[in-house]
Amino acid sequence: MLGTNPSPSAPSRSRRLLAWTMTAAVVAATSLVMRAPSGVAHASFSCSASNAYSVRPGDSWYGVALRTDVVVGALLTANDAKLTDLLVPGDRLCLPAGASGSSSSGEGSESGCSPDAPTYIVRAGDGWSIIADRVGVSLRALLDASGVGADRVIHPGDRLCLPPGADVPRDTAATKVETSTYTVQSGDSWFAISQRAGVTMSALLKVNDASIATVLIAGRSIKLPAGAAIAAGSGATRGAAGADYTVRSGDGWFVIASRAGVTVGSLLAANDAEVTDVIHPGDKLRMPAGADIEALTGTGTAANVTLDVAPTQGPCWYGDTWLDYRSGGRRHVGVDVFTVRGQYVYAVTDGVLSTRVWDQPGKRAGNGWWLRAADGRATFFYAHLDGFADGLREGSRVTAGQIIGYVGSSGNATAVHLHFEVHPRGGDPVNPYPILKAAGGCHNGTPHTQPGGWVPPTI
Repeated sequence: MLGTNPSPSAPSRSRRLLAWTMTAAVVAATSLVMRAPSGVAHASFSCSASNAYSVRPGDSWYGVALRTDVVVGALLTANDAKLTDLLVPGDRLCLPAGASGSSSSGEGSESGCSPDAPTYIVRAGDGWSIIADRVGVSLRALLDASGVGADRVIHPGDRLCLPPGADVPRDTAATKVETSTYTVQSGDSWFAISQRAGVTMSALLKVNDASIATVLIAGRSIKLPAGAAIAAGSGATRGAAGADYTVRSGDGWFVIASRAGVTVGSLLAANDAEVTDVIHPGDKLRMPAGADIEALTGTGTAANVTLDVAPTQGPCWYGDTWLDYRSGGRRHVGVDVFTVRGQYVYAVTDGVLSTRVWDQPGKRAGNGWWLRAADGRATFFYAHLDGFADGLREGSRVTAGQIIGYVGSSGNATAVHLHFEVHPRGGDPVNPYPILKAAGGCHNGTPHTQPGGWVPPTI
Protein backbone atom coordinates (compact mmCIF):
# COMPACT_ATOMS: atom_id res chain seq x y z
CA MET A 1 0.00 0.00 0.00
CA LEU A 2 1.09 3.56 -0.57
CA GLY A 3 2.89 5.09 2.40
CA THR A 4 4.32 1.73 3.49
CA ASN A 5 7.12 -0.47 2.26
CA PRO A 6 5.82 -1.25 -1.26
CA SER A 7 7.36 -4.71 -1.40
CA PRO A 8 7.54 -6.56 1.92
CA SER A 9 7.79 -9.81 -0.01
CA ALA A 10 10.52 -8.63 -2.36
CA PRO A 11 13.65 -10.84 -2.50
CA SER A 12 16.68 -10.01 -0.41
CA ARG A 13 18.53 -7.01 -1.84
CA SER A 14 21.98 -7.17 -0.28
CA ARG A 15 24.62 -5.49 -2.40
CA ARG A 16 26.34 -7.68 -4.92
CA LEU A 17 28.30 -4.99 -6.70
CA LEU A 18 31.20 -7.28 -7.56
CA ALA A 19 28.89 -9.89 -9.10
CA TRP A 20 26.93 -7.19 -10.87
CA THR A 21 30.07 -5.57 -12.29
CA MET A 22 31.31 -8.92 -13.61
CA THR A 23 27.89 -9.66 -15.17
CA ALA A 24 27.76 -6.25 -16.83
CA ALA A 25 31.27 -6.70 -18.19
CA VAL A 26 30.40 -10.12 -19.65
CA VAL A 27 27.22 -8.80 -21.26
CA ALA A 28 29.06 -5.78 -22.67
CA ALA A 29 31.77 -8.00 -24.11
CA THR A 30 29.18 -10.37 -25.58
CA SER A 31 27.36 -7.45 -27.16
CA LEU A 32 30.57 -6.28 -28.80
CA VAL A 33 31.55 -9.71 -30.07
CA MET A 34 28.12 -10.66 -31.39
CA ARG A 35 27.26 -7.36 -33.08
CA ALA A 36 26.19 -8.31 -36.59
CA PRO A 37 27.38 -6.45 -39.67
CA SER A 38 25.32 -3.48 -40.78
CA GLY A 39 22.33 -4.10 -42.99
CA VAL A 40 18.59 -4.57 -42.81
CA ALA A 41 17.44 -7.48 -40.70
CA HIS A 42 13.94 -8.88 -40.69
CA ALA A 43 12.08 -11.77 -39.17
CA SER A 44 11.74 -14.54 -41.77
CA PHE A 45 8.06 -15.32 -42.28
CA SER A 46 6.91 -18.40 -44.20
CA CYS A 47 3.35 -19.60 -43.74
CA SER A 48 2.37 -22.97 -45.14
CA ALA A 49 -1.35 -22.53 -44.46
CA SER A 50 -3.73 -22.14 -47.40
CA ASN A 51 -5.01 -18.84 -46.01
CA ALA A 52 -1.76 -16.93 -46.50
CA TYR A 53 -0.71 -13.57 -47.92
CA SER A 54 2.35 -12.97 -50.11
CA VAL A 55 4.05 -9.68 -49.19
CA ARG A 56 4.59 -7.31 -52.09
CA PRO A 57 6.77 -4.21 -52.38
CA GLY A 58 5.58 -1.35 -50.22
CA ASP A 59 3.52 -3.48 -47.86
CA SER A 60 3.39 -2.73 -44.13
CA TRP A 61 1.63 -4.46 -41.23
CA TYR A 62 -1.09 -1.81 -41.29
CA GLY A 63 -1.48 -2.01 -45.07
CA VAL A 64 -1.79 -5.81 -45.10
CA ALA A 65 -4.30 -5.71 -42.24
CA LEU A 66 -6.39 -3.13 -44.08
CA ARG A 67 -6.21 -5.04 -47.36
CA THR A 68 -7.29 -8.33 -45.75
CA ASP A 69 -9.94 -6.81 -43.45
CA VAL A 70 -8.38 -7.82 -40.12
CA VAL A 71 -7.06 -5.87 -37.16
CA VAL A 72 -3.31 -5.35 -36.90
CA GLY A 73 -3.13 -7.10 -33.52
CA ALA A 74 -4.69 -10.30 -34.91
CA LEU A 75 -2.30 -10.27 -37.89
CA LEU A 76 0.73 -9.85 -35.62
CA THR A 77 -0.47 -12.64 -33.30
CA ALA A 78 -1.02 -15.02 -36.23
CA ASN A 79 2.64 -14.54 -37.21
CA ASP A 80 4.12 -14.22 -33.68
CA ALA A 81 5.46 -10.83 -34.77
CA LYS A 82 5.89 -7.24 -33.58
CA LEU A 83 5.25 -3.95 -35.41
CA THR A 84 9.03 -3.42 -35.50
CA ASP A 85 9.56 -6.63 -37.53
CA LEU A 86 10.24 -5.69 -41.15
CA LEU A 87 8.34 -7.17 -44.08
CA VAL A 88 10.20 -8.15 -47.24
CA PRO A 89 8.55 -8.83 -50.63
CA GLY A 90 8.09 -12.58 -50.99
CA ASP A 91 7.41 -13.28 -47.30
CA ARG A 92 4.27 -15.36 -46.75
CA LEU A 93 2.17 -14.22 -43.82
CA CYS A 94 -0.42 -16.35 -42.04
CA LEU A 95 -3.82 -14.65 -42.03
CA PRO A 96 -6.09 -14.91 -38.98
CA ALA A 97 -9.62 -16.32 -39.16
CA GLY A 98 -12.02 -14.04 -40.98
CA ALA A 99 -9.42 -12.49 -43.29
CA SER A 100 -10.61 -11.50 -46.74
CA GLY A 101 -9.54 -14.22 -49.17
CA SER A 102 -10.15 -12.10 -52.25
CA SER A 103 -7.10 -9.96 -51.47
CA SER A 104 -4.83 -12.52 -49.85
CA SER A 105 -2.72 -13.27 -52.89
CA GLY A 106 -1.18 -9.81 -52.80
CA GLU A 107 -1.68 -9.35 -56.53
CA GLY A 108 -3.61 -6.53 -58.15
CA SER A 109 -6.00 -6.81 -61.08
CA GLU A 110 -4.42 -7.77 -64.38
CA SER A 111 -5.75 -6.96 -67.81
CA GLY A 112 -6.63 -9.73 -70.24
CA CYS A 113 -7.95 -7.32 -72.85
CA SER A 114 -7.76 -7.98 -76.57
CA PRO A 115 -5.21 -5.81 -78.44
CA ASP A 116 -7.94 -3.59 -79.94
CA ALA A 117 -10.09 -3.23 -76.82
CA PRO A 118 -10.19 0.19 -75.12
CA THR A 119 -8.60 0.19 -71.69
CA TYR A 120 -8.64 2.38 -68.61
CA ILE A 121 -5.87 2.96 -66.04
CA VAL A 122 -7.18 3.08 -62.47
CA ARG A 123 -6.19 6.21 -60.58
CA ALA A 124 -6.36 7.26 -56.92
CA GLY A 125 -9.94 7.47 -55.63
CA ASP A 126 -11.44 5.26 -58.34
CA GLY A 127 -14.03 2.55 -57.73
CA TRP A 128 -16.06 0.36 -60.09
CA SER A 129 -19.15 2.60 -60.02
CA ILE A 130 -17.08 5.78 -60.41
CA ILE A 131 -15.25 4.37 -63.44
CA ALA A 132 -18.50 3.10 -65.04
CA ASP A 133 -20.05 6.54 -64.70
CA ARG A 134 -16.89 8.25 -65.99
CA VAL A 135 -16.73 6.18 -69.19
CA GLY A 136 -20.50 6.20 -69.76
CA VAL A 137 -21.35 2.48 -69.42
CA SER A 138 -23.30 0.38 -66.96
CA LEU A 139 -21.55 -1.18 -64.00
CA ARG A 140 -22.49 -4.68 -65.22
CA ALA A 141 -21.02 -4.01 -68.68
CA LEU A 142 -17.76 -2.78 -67.12
CA LEU A 143 -17.49 -5.82 -64.85
CA ASP A 144 -18.31 -8.23 -67.70
CA ALA A 145 -15.67 -6.62 -69.95
CA SER A 146 -13.03 -7.21 -67.27
CA GLY A 147 -14.38 -10.65 -66.36
CA VAL A 148 -14.61 -9.94 -62.62
CA GLY A 149 -17.18 -9.33 -59.91
CA ALA A 150 -17.83 -6.13 -57.99
CA ASP A 151 -15.96 -7.59 -55.01
CA ARG A 152 -12.65 -7.61 -56.92
CA VAL A 153 -10.26 -5.06 -55.39
CA ILE A 154 -8.67 -2.59 -57.82
CA HIS A 155 -5.62 -0.42 -57.21
CA PRO A 156 -4.17 2.72 -58.82
CA GLY A 157 -2.21 1.63 -61.90
CA ASP A 158 -4.39 -1.41 -62.70
CA ARG A 159 -5.45 -1.60 -66.38
CA LEU A 160 -9.13 -2.46 -66.97
CA CYS A 161 -10.86 -3.66 -70.13
CA LEU A 162 -13.69 -1.41 -71.31
CA PRO A 163 -16.80 -2.56 -73.21
CA PRO A 164 -17.49 -1.35 -76.77
CA GLY A 165 -18.82 2.19 -76.90
CA ALA A 166 -17.09 3.33 -73.70
CA ASP A 167 -16.07 6.98 -73.71
CA VAL A 168 -12.44 6.88 -72.51
CA PRO A 169 -11.45 10.18 -70.86
CA ARG A 170 -8.42 11.72 -72.51
CA ASP A 171 -6.56 12.11 -69.19
CA THR A 172 -6.93 8.44 -68.24
CA ALA A 173 -6.62 6.65 -71.57
CA ALA A 174 -3.73 4.26 -71.94
CA THR A 175 -1.48 5.37 -74.76
CA LYS A 176 1.38 3.40 -76.22
CA VAL A 177 4.75 4.95 -75.50
CA GLU A 178 6.55 5.26 -78.81
CA THR A 179 9.93 6.03 -77.31
CA SER A 180 9.74 3.00 -74.93
CA THR A 181 11.34 5.16 -72.24
CA TYR A 182 10.04 6.89 -69.16
CA THR A 183 11.39 9.90 -67.29
CA VAL A 184 11.49 9.21 -63.57
CA GLN A 185 9.50 11.64 -61.45
CA SER A 186 10.01 12.61 -57.81
CA GLY A 187 8.41 9.96 -55.60
CA ASP A 188 8.48 7.21 -58.25
CA SER A 189 9.30 3.59 -57.43
CA TRP A 190 9.76 0.50 -59.59
CA PHE A 191 6.45 -0.94 -58.49
CA ALA A 192 4.51 2.30 -59.03
CA ILE A 193 5.94 2.74 -62.54
CA SER A 194 5.16 -0.87 -63.48
CA GLN A 195 1.55 -0.45 -62.35
CA ARG A 196 1.21 2.84 -64.20
CA ALA A 197 2.64 1.30 -67.38
CA GLY A 198 0.53 -1.86 -67.14
CA VAL A 199 3.51 -4.26 -67.02
CA THR A 200 4.95 -6.55 -64.40
CA MET A 201 7.67 -5.20 -62.14
CA SER A 202 9.94 -8.12 -63.05
CA ALA A 203 9.68 -7.19 -66.75
CA LEU A 204 10.47 -3.56 -65.95
CA LEU A 205 13.49 -4.51 -63.86
CA LYS A 206 14.74 -6.98 -66.48
CA VAL A 207 14.68 -4.52 -69.37
CA ASN A 208 16.70 -2.07 -67.24
CA ASP A 209 19.10 -4.72 -65.95
CA ALA A 210 18.15 -3.58 -62.46
CA SER A 211 17.04 -5.04 -59.12
CA ILE A 212 14.45 -3.86 -56.61
CA ALA A 213 17.32 -2.27 -54.66
CA THR A 214 18.41 -0.10 -57.63
CA VAL A 215 17.77 3.56 -56.74
CA LEU A 216 15.62 5.61 -59.11
CA ILE A 217 16.76 9.20 -59.67
CA ALA A 218 14.24 11.88 -60.66
CA GLY A 219 14.89 13.28 -64.14
CA ARG A 220 16.66 10.22 -65.52
CA SER A 221 15.14 8.00 -68.20
CA ILE A 222 14.51 4.28 -67.85
CA LYS A 223 13.47 1.73 -70.47
CA LEU A 224 9.95 0.34 -70.71
CA PRO A 225 9.29 -3.25 -71.81
CA ALA A 226 7.25 -4.10 -74.91
CA GLY A 227 3.54 -3.35 -74.53
CA ALA A 228 3.98 -0.73 -71.82
CA ALA A 229 1.29 1.95 -71.69
CA ILE A 230 1.48 5.14 -69.66
CA ALA A 231 -1.69 6.88 -68.52
CA ALA A 232 -1.41 10.65 -68.46
CA GLY A 233 -2.25 12.06 -65.08
CA SER A 234 -2.37 8.67 -63.31
CA GLY A 235 -0.74 8.07 -59.97
CA ALA A 236 -0.21 10.36 -57.02
CA THR A 237 1.18 13.81 -57.73
CA ARG A 238 3.82 14.84 -55.24
CA GLY A 239 5.22 18.35 -55.44
CA ALA A 240 7.82 20.15 -53.42
CA ALA A 241 5.36 22.35 -51.54
CA GLY A 242 5.42 21.85 -47.77
CA ALA A 243 7.77 19.72 -45.72
CA ASP A 244 8.98 16.52 -47.39
CA TYR A 245 9.54 13.12 -45.80
CA THR A 246 11.53 10.27 -47.35
CA VAL A 247 9.82 6.92 -46.81
CA ARG A 248 11.87 4.41 -44.83
CA SER A 249 11.78 0.61 -44.72
CA GLY A 250 8.75 -0.59 -42.76
CA ASP A 251 6.78 2.63 -43.26
CA GLY A 252 3.13 2.74 -44.21
CA TRP A 253 0.48 5.46 -44.37
CA PHE A 254 -0.78 4.72 -40.84
CA VAL A 255 2.71 4.46 -39.36
CA ILE A 256 3.86 7.77 -40.85
CA ALA A 257 0.68 9.62 -39.86
CA SER A 258 0.87 8.32 -36.29
CA ARG A 259 4.53 9.24 -35.90
CA ALA A 260 3.97 12.74 -37.35
CA GLY A 261 0.89 13.37 -35.21
CA VAL A 262 -1.50 13.93 -38.14
CA THR A 263 -4.52 12.07 -39.45
CA VAL A 264 -4.19 9.53 -42.24
CA GLY A 265 -6.77 11.49 -44.22
CA SER A 266 -4.72 14.71 -44.12
CA LEU A 267 -1.55 12.83 -45.13
CA LEU A 268 -3.33 11.19 -48.07
CA ALA A 269 -4.88 14.51 -49.13
CA ALA A 270 -1.48 16.23 -49.08
CA ASN A 271 -0.20 13.62 -51.53
CA ASP A 272 -3.36 13.30 -53.67
CA ALA A 273 -3.37 9.63 -52.76
CA GLU A 274 -5.57 6.97 -51.18
CA VAL A 275 -4.74 4.35 -48.59
CA THR A 276 -4.37 1.60 -51.22
CA ASP A 277 -1.56 3.49 -52.97
CA VAL A 278 1.71 1.66 -52.39
CA ILE A 279 4.70 3.59 -51.01
CA HIS A 280 8.29 2.39 -50.99
CA PRO A 281 11.55 3.27 -49.21
CA GLY A 282 12.99 6.30 -50.98
CA ASP A 283 9.62 7.76 -52.02
CA LYS A 284 9.14 11.41 -51.04
CA LEU A 285 5.87 12.45 -49.43
CA ARG A 286 4.51 15.90 -48.71
CA MET A 287 3.55 16.38 -45.07
CA PRO A 288 0.36 18.28 -44.16
CA ALA A 289 0.34 21.38 -41.99
CA GLY A 290 1.02 20.66 -38.35
CA ALA A 291 3.10 17.53 -38.95
CA ASP A 292 5.79 16.95 -36.31
CA ILE A 293 8.80 16.53 -38.60
CA GLU A 294 11.23 16.04 -35.73
CA ALA A 295 9.19 13.18 -34.29
CA LEU A 296 8.78 11.71 -37.78
CA THR A 297 12.46 11.75 -38.67
CA GLY A 298 13.80 11.01 -35.22
CA THR A 299 15.70 14.32 -35.01
CA GLY A 300 15.64 16.30 -31.82
CA THR A 301 14.08 13.47 -29.78
CA ALA A 302 16.49 13.89 -26.87
CA ALA A 303 15.30 17.49 -26.53
CA ASN A 304 11.63 16.71 -27.10
CA VAL A 305 11.38 13.91 -24.50
CA THR A 306 12.92 14.33 -21.06
CA LEU A 307 12.76 12.23 -17.90
CA ASP A 308 11.80 13.88 -14.63
CA VAL A 309 13.71 11.18 -12.75
CA ALA A 310 15.92 8.25 -13.78
CA PRO A 311 14.13 4.91 -14.26
CA THR A 312 16.04 2.91 -11.62
CA GLN A 313 18.06 3.24 -8.45
CA GLY A 314 21.84 3.23 -8.85
CA PRO A 315 24.55 2.22 -9.12
CA CYS A 316 24.07 0.91 -12.66
CA TRP A 317 25.70 0.42 -16.07
CA TYR A 318 24.19 0.94 -19.53
CA GLY A 319 25.33 1.43 -23.12
CA ASP A 320 23.99 2.50 -26.51
CA THR A 321 22.65 -0.74 -28.03
CA TRP A 322 19.99 0.89 -30.20
CA LEU A 323 19.03 -1.38 -33.14
CA ASP A 324 21.56 -4.06 -32.18
CA TYR A 325 20.68 -7.49 -33.56
CA ARG A 326 18.63 -9.88 -31.44
CA SER A 327 17.41 -13.45 -32.01
CA GLY A 328 14.88 -14.06 -34.77
CA GLY A 329 16.10 -11.12 -36.87
CA ARG A 330 14.79 -8.59 -34.35
CA ARG A 331 16.44 -5.27 -33.50
CA HIS A 332 16.90 -3.85 -30.01
CA VAL A 333 14.63 -0.82 -29.62
CA GLY A 334 15.45 0.08 -26.02
CA VAL A 335 18.33 0.53 -23.63
CA ASP A 336 19.41 -2.10 -21.07
CA VAL A 337 20.24 -0.81 -17.59
CA PHE A 338 22.25 -3.34 -15.54
CA THR A 339 22.10 -3.31 -11.76
CA VAL A 340 21.44 -5.77 -8.89
CA ARG A 341 18.28 -7.85 -8.66
CA GLY A 342 15.47 -6.20 -6.72
CA GLN A 343 16.72 -2.65 -7.26
CA TYR A 344 13.95 -0.06 -7.26
CA VAL A 345 12.31 0.84 -10.60
CA TYR A 346 10.79 4.34 -10.68
CA ALA A 347 8.11 6.12 -12.68
CA VAL A 348 10.16 8.53 -14.77
CA THR A 349 7.35 11.12 -14.81
CA ASP A 350 3.85 11.74 -13.54
CA GLY A 351 1.42 9.58 -15.47
CA VAL A 352 -0.80 6.51 -15.69
CA LEU A 353 0.22 2.85 -15.72
CA SER A 354 -1.75 2.02 -18.85
CA THR A 355 -0.85 -1.67 -19.31
CA ARG A 356 0.67 -4.40 -17.15
CA VAL A 357 2.63 -7.19 -18.88
CA TRP A 358 2.87 -10.53 -17.08
CA ASP A 359 5.66 -13.09 -17.39
CA GLN A 360 4.27 -15.97 -19.50
CA PRO A 361 5.88 -18.82 -21.47
CA GLY A 362 7.04 -17.58 -24.88
CA LYS A 363 6.74 -13.89 -23.99
CA ARG A 364 10.02 -12.02 -24.37
CA ALA A 365 9.29 -9.03 -22.11
CA GLY A 366 8.49 -10.95 -18.92
CA ASN A 367 6.94 -8.71 -16.25
CA GLY A 368 6.57 -5.12 -17.38
CA TRP A 369 4.70 -1.81 -17.22
CA TRP A 370 3.62 0.68 -19.86
CA LEU A 371 3.62 4.21 -18.39
CA ARG A 372 1.82 7.02 -20.24
CA ALA A 373 3.03 10.52 -19.32
CA ALA A 374 0.33 12.80 -17.93
CA ASP A 375 1.17 15.50 -20.50
CA GLY A 376 1.06 12.99 -23.37
CA ARG A 377 4.61 13.70 -24.50
CA ALA A 378 5.64 10.02 -24.43
CA THR A 379 4.88 6.48 -23.34
CA PHE A 380 7.58 4.45 -21.56
CA PHE A 381 7.99 0.67 -21.42
CA TYR A 382 9.75 -1.22 -18.59
CA ALA A 383 10.51 -4.95 -19.08
CA HIS A 384 12.11 -7.98 -17.32
CA LEU A 385 10.91 -6.86 -13.87
CA ASP A 386 11.39 -9.18 -10.88
CA GLY A 387 8.02 -8.05 -9.52
CA PHE A 388 5.55 -5.20 -9.20
CA ALA A 389 5.11 -2.72 -6.35
CA ASP A 390 2.12 -3.51 -4.14
CA GLY A 391 -1.13 -1.63 -4.61
CA LEU A 392 -0.62 -0.78 -8.31
CA ARG A 393 -2.80 -1.94 -11.18
CA GLU A 394 -3.64 -0.91 -14.73
CA GLY A 395 -5.02 2.62 -14.61
CA SER A 396 -3.13 3.59 -11.44
CA ARG A 397 -1.86 7.17 -11.38
CA VAL A 398 1.74 7.50 -10.25
CA THR A 399 4.13 10.37 -9.60
CA ALA A 400 7.72 10.84 -10.76
CA GLY A 401 10.03 8.83 -8.50
CA GLN A 402 7.33 6.47 -7.24
CA ILE A 403 8.41 2.82 -7.07
CA ILE A 404 6.48 0.76 -9.63
CA GLY A 405 8.53 -2.46 -9.61
CA TYR A 406 11.90 -4.14 -9.11
CA VAL A 407 14.75 -5.01 -11.49
CA GLY A 408 14.90 -8.68 -12.47
CA SER A 409 15.43 -11.11 -15.33
CA SER A 410 11.92 -12.32 -16.25
CA GLY A 411 11.10 -13.15 -19.87
CA ASN A 412 13.97 -13.90 -22.24
CA ALA A 413 16.59 -11.92 -20.26
CA THR A 414 19.98 -13.64 -19.91
CA ALA A 415 21.14 -11.28 -17.15
CA VAL A 416 19.55 -9.13 -14.46
CA HIS A 417 18.69 -5.76 -16.02
CA LEU A 418 15.93 -3.28 -16.82
CA HIS A 419 14.88 -2.94 -20.47
CA PHE A 420 13.61 0.62 -20.99
CA GLU A 421 11.90 2.07 -24.10
CA VAL A 422 10.76 5.59 -25.05
CA HIS A 423 7.84 6.13 -27.46
CA PRO A 424 7.26 9.85 -28.21
CA ARG A 425 3.51 10.57 -28.10
CA GLY A 426 2.93 6.80 -27.89
CA GLY A 427 4.27 6.19 -31.41
CA ASP A 428 7.31 4.33 -32.70
CA PRO A 429 10.25 3.88 -30.31
CA VAL A 430 13.27 6.19 -30.47
CA ASN A 431 16.79 5.68 -29.18
CA PRO A 432 16.46 6.15 -25.39
CA TYR A 433 20.22 6.22 -24.74
CA PRO A 434 20.72 10.02 -25.10
CA ILE A 435 17.49 10.62 -23.16
CA LEU A 436 18.62 8.33 -20.33
CA LYS A 437 22.11 9.87 -20.35
CA ALA A 438 20.67 13.38 -20.07
CA ALA A 439 18.73 12.23 -16.98
CA GLY A 440 21.87 10.88 -15.33
CA GLY A 441 21.38 7.22 -16.22
CA CYS A 442 20.14 5.99 -12.85
CA HIS A 443 19.39 7.52 -9.45
CA ASN A 444 22.35 7.38 -7.08
CA GLY A 445 22.20 8.20 -3.40
CA THR A 446 19.17 8.12 -1.12
CA PRO A 447 16.13 6.49 -2.79
CA HIS A 448 13.23 8.77 -3.71
CA THR A 449 10.68 9.61 -1.02
CA GLN A 450 7.44 7.76 -1.71
CA PRO A 451 3.85 9.05 -1.52
CA GLY A 452 2.94 9.32 2.15
CA GLY A 453 6.49 10.32 3.11
CA TRP A 454 8.09 6.85 3.39
CA VAL A 455 11.79 6.78 2.42
CA PRO A 456 12.93 3.34 1.20
CA PRO A 457 16.19 1.94 2.59
CA THR A 458 19.28 1.83 0.42
CA ILE A 459 19.75 -1.63 -1.08
